Amino acid sequence: MAGAGSGSVDVDSFLDALRFNRFHLTVLVLCTLLTAIDGYELYVVGWVLPKLAEDFGVPRTAITSAMIAQQVGMLLGAFVIPPLADRFGRPRVLLACYGGMMLSALAIVHTHSLVPFAAWRFVAGLCGTAMVPILVTLASETAPQRLRSTMSTITVSGTMIGALLGAAMQAFVLEPFGWRGAFWIAAAMPAVMLPLIWFLLPESLRSMAARNPEDPRIQPLADRMRAAGDAPVSVHAVARGKETRKRALLSDILGPGQLLKTLLMWAVAISSFVFITAGVWKTTIFKDVVGLNWQQVAAINATNTVAGLAGMMLIGYCIDRLGFKLVMTWTFLLAAVGAVMIGVLAPGAGMFVAVFAMAIFQHGGQAGIAAMAAALYPPSHRATGVGWAYGAGRIASIFAPLFGNFVLGEGFGAVGIFALLAVPLASAGIFSFWLMSLPGTPTITRANLKH
Repeated sequence: MAGAGSGSVDVDSFLDALRFNRFHLTVLVLCTLLTAIDGYELYVVGWVLPKLAEDFGVPRTAITSAMIAQQVGMLLGAFVIPPLADRFGRPRVLLACYGGMMLSALAIVHTHSLVPFAAWRFVAGLCGTAMVPILVTLASETAPQRLRSTMSTITVSGTMIGALLGAAMQAFVLEPFGWRGAFWIAAAMPAVMLPLIWFLLPESLRSMAARNPEDPRIQPLADRMRAAGDAPVSVHAVARGKETRKRALLSDILGPGQLLKTLLMWAVAISSFVFITAGVWKTTIFKDVVGLNWQQVAAINATNTVAGLAGMMLIGYCIDRLGFKLVMTWTFLLAAVGAVMIGVLAPGAGMFVAVFAMAIFQHGGQAGIAAMAAALYPPSHRATGVGWAYGAGRIASIFAPLFGNFVLGEGFGAVGIFALLAVPLASAGIFSFWLMSLPGTPTITRANLKH
């Protein structure tokens, strides 16, 4: 291990001194692939909706019931499942949830009416919504401090890979195989990953030490994490008092000195999720308000996806070097400016530049939320903290689709619509600045940059 000789070191010192090696790369690749599956699974209904409604013999609007059932499942899962990961371990809960997603997809393939379909989408939402927080937590806890945000945001970028898989499915699978072909894919992907989770995805050393400092698996896992050629080192964990552990959930997330931070973290997540959910109307707005043809709408969506993936991949690197306060504040504020400029420049060529700018900052900021939440909470309740932040965003996002009904019904023009969409982005920037200005929030020091 670079920077550590013989003797005993605590878990955090051990992890932060590690060089990035094959162990870290394995965790990063697996977490990103698993996030891609989650991104595909939770949006697949929208991609196959027309064919689904046709096969079931119902109006397209009737599929709303299945979407609501999925949203309810996602909301419950965001608050219930992450605490289980903190208590029983990240890989165990991941196995259960990806198994549940696989079984729900297999069951849906054999459904022929809307009611069982909606019931199984509830199960999919319940199992799927907590996956990103748990995977981000695992990636963050495995990484050295200097790389935590980078690994966290690369993990989140898997959701965009899932979106690209959805586009490929629409192009090559939907027409010849129908909507059931899409769900066969949704069942096959977690089936392939389940043995990889079991054999290759390790528990978080930080989480293991927080749950039981005497766990005999701590030292063998630490030995696995060392790069080839690094000197052996003995790792110890600091015990947490029994009464402290009993009260930890409230004190670590909602206790004195932490409550305001948690509420502001939720405010950032709510602001970002409101934009994302209201933004589902963007295709309709570009088509009906801006007046683009379908080829131009497709080009806009492609621009958004490519720029969003780039933003997610880059923001962690920036955070690890410049800090959350500077990067998250300006990322959301610049995204808000980009949103306004879309309306100002539409429908000209400059609109595409504005879409690219808005997407790279907006998607980057969304990925940064997970990294910021992971940095705020201790390992014992980190998955809970990240999951609850996402859960707060999910609550607000239930009402955000009303945005489209409002702006289209009131006859807003492109400038007014995109100016309104900029408000939650600007709010996220302001809340990020406030949160990271509080005492005790994560900061970047020169010591972090020396590694």
